[in-house]
Amino acid sequence: MRTWYIEDAGGGCRAFSEVLVLVSEKPREVYTSLVPLTWQTGQTLEEVVLELVLEMMSRAGVTKEDQILVCSGNIFNDLHKYLQENQYNWSTARMEGLAHEIAEQVFFEQIVNAGFPAYIKLTSRNYREFYQLVEKWVLENKSRLRYLKDRRVRQKPIGNKYCYKANRSRPRHCSKCHSSILPYTPMVECRMNVHGKKVHRYYHPECSPVKPLKNKLVTIETTLNGQPTCGVVTKSNREERCTLCQKSIPAGQPAFFCYNNDQLLSFHLSCLSIMNTPAEA
Repeated sequence: MRTWYIEDAGGGCRAFSEVLVLVSEKPREVYTSLVPLTWQTGQTLEEVVLELVLEMMSRAGVTKEDQILVCSGNIFNDLHKYLQENQYNWSTARMEGLAHEIAEQVFFEQIVNAGFPAYIKLTSRNYREFYQLVEKWVLENKSRLRYLKDRRVRQKPIGNKYCYKANRSRPRHCSKCHSSILPYTPMVECRMNVHGKKVHRYYHPECSPVKPLKNKLVTIETTLNGQPTCGVVTKSNREERCTLCQKSIPAGQPAFFCYNNDQLLSFHLSCLSIMNTPAEA
């Protein structure tokens, strides 16, 4: 069994390709790849990265028995899902050794080969300051603009900003129809930045302007008083009382909530299970 490290560099810089590396320390074996500055396939950045890493893994002969340590950065989100779904022996890790050194070295060589002053170097992982110097150098000359990343293809689909989830104990107002979203009912939450400020907007699921790509909504179908009922599982912001056992449901504890004739009912998940267990003959 071998241990492989997967790391990236340059993702926080508006210019030059992100560097991807696949490294084994013992025995030493190094594979590198550059993410294109742009592409026309309609893929997300994470999908492009996944393809490039899988190609490196194929060249290296990585097996499911090998240990794979991957940087936790968002750029590897699709890779994380792939490794999990395909039952690889993997985990996320903070990169400190050879993989990190090589990724930074390859990124630095890339910008120096383009003409960036070699004496200006990254120190103490001060990425923001270093990347600002690189970006300033690129923007000083129109001929260097070709080194800028295509931010359009790297933008996440707008659906990523929207998420199915359950409203909690406070009512909210739908940003489209302006009517109330009842506590403990399904809704869509949108998180975005507007003029540098974080803004949250809320919608009834049928009022959402786009189909969310994220889903944190958990629903359960049950029977109450002989009638089929659907409710949500979520945490309350305040203490509630279980309709079945009349005991407290502490704030922050997951519970089942539903409505019956406009009356809100709440249940411990354990009580819901007991209620749905068929009686013995």
